[in-house]
Amino acid sequence: MLFGILNRMIFWELVRVFALSVTGLTGLFLVVGIIQQATQFGLSPQQLMGIVPLLVPSLLPYTIPATMLFATCVVYGRLAHDNEAVALKAAGVDLLTMIRPAFLLGFLAAAGTAALQFAVIPNTQRMIQEEAIRDPEETLYNLLKRERCFRFRAPNMSYELYVRDVQDRRLLDVVVKKRRTSKETALSDDAFDYVARTREAELKIDLAANTLKVDSDQWVINAPTAQVDSQDNKPFEIALPNSLRKDKLLESLRDRSQTIAWDLLPGRADEYAAESDKAMHYRNVLLEAKPGQILTPDEQDQIARDNGMDAAQIAADPQARAKQAGYFADAAKYHRHTSRTMLWEYYSRPALAMGCLLFGLIGCPMGLWASRADYLSIFVICWLPAVATYYPLVMSGGGLARDGKVPVPVGVWAANAVASVTAVLLMWRLIRR
Repeated sequence: MLFGILNRMIFWELVRVFALSVTGLTGLFLVVGIIQQATQFGLSPQQLMGIVPLLVPSLLPYTIPATMLFATCVVYGRLAHDNEAVALKAAGVDLLTMIRPAFLLGFLAAAGTAALQFAVIPNTQRMIQEEAIRDPEETLYNLLKRERCFRFRAPNMSYELYVRDVQDRRLLDVVVKKRRTSKETALSDDAFDYVARTREAELKIDLAANTLKVDSDQWVINAPTAQVDSQDNKPFEIALPNSLRKDKLLESLRDRSQTIAWDLLPGRADEYAAESDKAMHYRNVLLEAKPGQILTPDEQDQIARDNGMDAAQIAADPQARAKQAGYFADAAKYHRHTSRTMLWEYYSRPALAMGCLLFGLIGCPMGLWASRADYLSIFVICWLPAVATYYPLVMSGGGLARDGKVPVPVGVWAANAVASVTAVLLMWRLIRR
């Protein structure tokens, strides 16, 4: 019989152990994820409770394979420990019949994981990012309450905000520093255009103007040449950093492979590959345009027309052209890396899902060979070595693939290839015995 009483009994035992272990391991990872989100975004307890359901789907592709291995090791290890496997063999039950339940559960786990990674997980990842800045003012208050400081640095502006304490919506002993951005003062720790202080202030974020206002009735401003007491009620305005701007967030999500649906990843990878090729073409044009010679305006226009460029992208001075070529070389490198990242995400999602099935097939012979009934022995003998081998291969292969050192499919599927060979060898050895 294809799936008789024996297989149903083993299957439901696998389901029970699998459900308990995946709940426990996912809960453990969830605590770590909550701490990470709270540290990164400064979320309030209410915001954290709102993103907990959104974090769970993204953890399952990593916890399900490990718990699948653990469940099969425990169930088949108990069968061997209680001599039930010997009795089944004496009754004429072959190995393939015994592993059908593990194969079925592994297939269902792989299918469920693949379904989550198709669109559910990308959607939840976007929702987590949007939840973090749904109320940017509350997020910033929570961050200041925990860190007592907030730094925003960009090429053309750099601000630092310090507070002694945060009580409700009041900031106590506030210090706002604007760091100089000129090259002469870039290496100096005390290079500030001004330092503004006040005893008490309140934060206000203007989403329409994308500004952060630190409102106080009195500021003491220290500048390099003077100190001024401001008695007016004008708020101290700072440009809102990109991490708290919703428009910038939506723009940045386009480059994050984790937030893109699986079927859209190849097209996005092709777009970035085309951008990389175009940037590299521009670099070559700039390097080949009369090296060491100054270009006339007519020559600039002619080169721009011939190569689909803007004349402003072609400097007349050869040294300036060399800098422009370096910029396009960096742009080409960035776009190529982003393209490979998109392809890595495209291949890694089904690879992680396939890991659920492979771990289940590995767990059957490992459990029968270990012949242990307690969880601790199974953890030490079976689960820990396999997980410590598989996931480092996943991370190292992915890193090599994104850096272009190995083909993306090879880097992604290397861990699964090792797991497949391990499963075949273990099954062969078990059959021989």
